[in-house]
Amino acid sequence: MHLTPAQIFVDQSGSCEGLLQSLDKAIAAGAQSVLVFAADANGFTPAQLDTYLQALPIPIFGGIFPEIIANGQILQQGSVVCALPIVSEVYHIEHLSDPDADYFSAIEALSALTPANATLVTLVDGLSKRIGSLLESLYEIFGGHYQYIGGGAGSLSFEQKPCLFSNQGLRMDCAQITCIQLPLSTGIEHGWRKFAGPFFVTGAYNNTITTLDYQPAFEVYRKVVEADSGKRFADGTFFDLAKAYPFGLERLSSDVVVRDPLFVDGNKLICVGEVPANHIIYILKGEADDLLAASRACATTAIRVPTPPVLGLLFDCISRTLFLQDRFAEEIDNIHAHLPAGVPLIGALSLGEIADAGNTCLEFFNKTIVLGILAQTKESAA
Repeated sequence: MHLTPAQIFVDQSGSCEGLLQSLDKAIAAGAQSVLVFAADANGFTPAQLDTYLQALPIPIFGGIFPEIIANGQILQQGSVVCALPIVSEVYHIEHLSDPDADYFSAIEALSALTPANATLVTLVDGLSKRIGSLLESLYEIFGGHYQYIGGGAGSLSFEQKPCLFSNQGLRMDCAQITCIQLPLSTGIEHGWRKFAGPFFVTGAYNNTITTLDYQPAFEVYRKVVEADSGKRFADGTFFDLAKAYPFGLERLSSDVVVRDPLFVDGNKLICVGEVPANHIIYILKGEADDLLAASRACATTAIRVPTPPVLGLLFDCISRTLFLQDRFAEEIDNIHAHLPAGVPLIGALSLGEIADAGNTCLEFFNKTIVLGILAQTKESAA
């Protein structure tokens, strides 16, 4: 069966009625399943949506993010509904902040239900505390036989609340793993470079760094950043200065996985995503032109697909918008311009990005672009 590109329906009002009308249009257009990205500013709640979501006749997955992308447009409010031409299987792993939860056995049960070589769209509550543990178990069981793409849903208020769409209603503190039987090609780029370090993470737990080289973490970080920037943390909010100086976790491939320091708590640094103790870390720096060049490289890599594309799926870190500011629209234009005409692009400005970067593990990135191109199978393209 020849697959047509996915169809998208956009509501810019940010209202529940607008979302429900878009869902109705997707179903009327023949959707076999729907992917929904909604902006946090809509203020959606379970009380508003759960009854409707529970009555949907087809699978639904997706999330609420700080901002969303519909084709080349960045929306700070509104919703985008993607009508997929195939059935998706949607699974959930609960208790993503519970220190005692065993994700391995729950994911092992899923592996028997999931056909090999499928794409796993992996969305998480981006404010959960054990995202890294979940991804570790997921990759340990599913490994390199699958393609992965996803990101962290949630709000820039950093208040944890229901943020994932499902047929059971809006959910929080969980992971949503959706199996789509289409091949995926990905591009992963960030454009940041090593600036200071290496430092040894001598103290850390979950997403908190306590000491670097046996010194209080914030003191080490503050000295480097203030000396280079000529500014002081005491004169403004922490993230206003920190957004230009993320951390980079060393990987065997010699690239780094970016970690955003979000808050300071005494002399501890709280990051988006886990930071392992006994690890090598750098302070990174970037220029706007380097980040924008990375967006072009990302699209060039992702679009190398052997069969016709069905959908472009983008997870771009919300903190890149805070860094690039007025130039962020150039990043989205760079990506959109590389897609063939008629292939829709939907995306989320996310709290962390998920992909397999070839480091024999699933990564939870920050300040990174992950672009996936879902394409037809060889059979459907024939």
